[in-house]
Amino acid sequence: MAVYLNYRNTIACLFLLLSVSIFAQKTETIDSINYYEQKINKEVNASKKAFLHYNYSNYLDAQDSIKASSEEAFKALEIFENIRNKKMVAECNLLLHYKNSAGKNNKIAKKFLDRYYQYALKINDPKRLAIAHKSYGVVYWSPKTYKTSKIHFQKAREFAAKAQDSILWAKNTNNLALLLSGFENKQDSARYYYNKVLDFYQNSNAAKERLITTYINLANSYEKEDNIAEALAYLRRADKLEVTQNNVFYKKVIYGKLSNYYKATKDYEKALAYKNKYTAMQDSLNQVNQSIAINELQTKYETEKKEKENALLKNDIVEKKQTQNILIIVVIASIILGTGISILIAKNAKRKQLLAKQKEKIRIQKIEKELKEQELSSIDVLIEGQEKERQRLAENLHDNLGGALAALKLNLQNLEQHQSDPNIVNKSINNSLNLINDAYQSVRTMAHEKSSGVVASQGLLPAIQNFTNNISSEKLKIEIDHFGLKNRLENSLEIKIFRIIQELITNIIKHANATEANISLTNHNSTLNIIVEDNGKGFKQNFSKSKGVGIATIEKRIENLGGSLEIDSHPERGSSIIINLPI
Repeated sequence: MAVYLNYRNTIACLFLLLSVSIFAQKTETIDSINYYEQKINKEVNASKKAFLHYNYSNYLDAQDSIKASSEEAFKALEIFENIRNKKMVAECNLLLHYKNSAGKNNKIAKKFLDRYYQYALKINDPKRLAIAHKSYGVVYWSPKTYKTSKIHFQKAREFAAKAQDSILWAKNTNNLALLLSGFENKQDSARYYYNKVLDFYQNSNAAKERLITTYINLANSYEKEDNIAEALAYLRRADKLEVTQNNVFYKKVIYGKLSNYYKATKDYEKALAYKNKYTAMQDSLNQVNQSIAINELQTKYETEKKEKENALLKNDIVEKKQTQNILIIVVIASIILGTGISILIAKNAKRKQLLAKQKEKIRIQKIEKELKEQELSSIDVLIEGQEKERQRLAENLHDNLGGALAALKLNLQNLEQHQSDPNIVNKSINNSLNLINDAYQSVRTMAHEKSSGVVASQGLLPAIQNFTNNISSEKLKIEIDHFGLKNRLENSLEIKIFRIIQELITNIIKHANATEANISLTNHNSTLNIIVEDNGKGFKQNFSKSKGVGIATIEKRIENLGGSLEIDSHPERGSSIIINLPI
């Protein structure tokens, strides 16, 4: 109890210092507002005046004066549009998007964001495109539209990497992890991205606030799986870090969670200790917020008082002019009204005749359009059927024969290189014979329109092991790890998964120049996680979406199965293919 009282006294002292600081800043705020207003009123150059409005808007935003800040941003936007400064027009639109987003006015906010995005597209700026997609991800962040949000965060990561903006990349990676954890409850995938962010922040000069946030996010992920031990470990790391900004807020969150975790582990003594710390931080936050609110009200009162005085002076002049103009306006309005009524009567009769003709014309056009659409629909159905049949044949040839022939080529090369070693020669010959037999069986299967093969008779894991045993050699070693696949899956699903893995291994043989590969299959919470890795030469991220037959087929199959595909590869650092499929 004595420790707790000392802790509360320390918080009270900090609050007094903060109150003095806020009082001192009040005078500085009023001086800054006067400075900007005087500079804007005196400035004649349009460009400089626009930049003053823009900077003043940012200053007011920092003072939490959202309405006044938005007004200044609109003034800057209007001037930049007049002088045709397209870059700053885009920046003003982005600024107005942020301000309307803060006010939860997403429809208006999105309009400003759309304008910014069109500018980024036009100049093909990766960083601006990354910022736009990140903002779209926030706009669509909801239980109903989170899938759209996910697509935008993925695009934002790609453009941030292209722009070589590591901080922006890390922020979007963190957002993607939050989405996977919160909306899709895919904690393994979420932690995969959290750890990427954590590795980056630990090896960079990033602010400690980002490290604390990542530790808390990882703790939340483990908490959702009731893994309190891991959650505690990450939260203790967060508690060891001290930050200069928002430290009280972070400590409040950490202490509250630590209290709950220790209570869950029945360590009631520590749970009570952290609950007391949490209460102290909560009291401190309430006092600081109250003090800030009082000072904001005082500043607002003085500003409104000044505005009212100016308004009274202006009203005297306006009232005199209004009295002189009212009589003139009444006379002119009477003349215009009489003339307008006469014109409207005449136009109304003509409009009715035109409307009747237009309705008849639209009816005829509608009938012609329906007939044409029916004809085009019939043609499309015929073409679509032909294309599907061709595509099916191409996929079967590529999947069934492509992998076997690529593996046969590798065995023959191995045989040629090790002719002096009888063991390798015999193994390569046996593997080659097995592959030739598989190719023969594949052709026979296609002839009878079947595709089950070894998968149907033995199951998914034996089929993969048999396939990798046939192609493994001194040149390429393939290992298989699996967890949670005790029971067989539905037959057609096993066949599709086998074909996907077969194609990925074939790509490694053809393109990667790898010496080692690993296939990992994990069944967790009705989700099958597949990871295929190699230590080959890798490839650039933007190359991963090329329209080759192999990768296009894999993407299409995974999409049809309701799964997701993630490619992580860098030149000379190998590649990892991560697939999540519902089962």
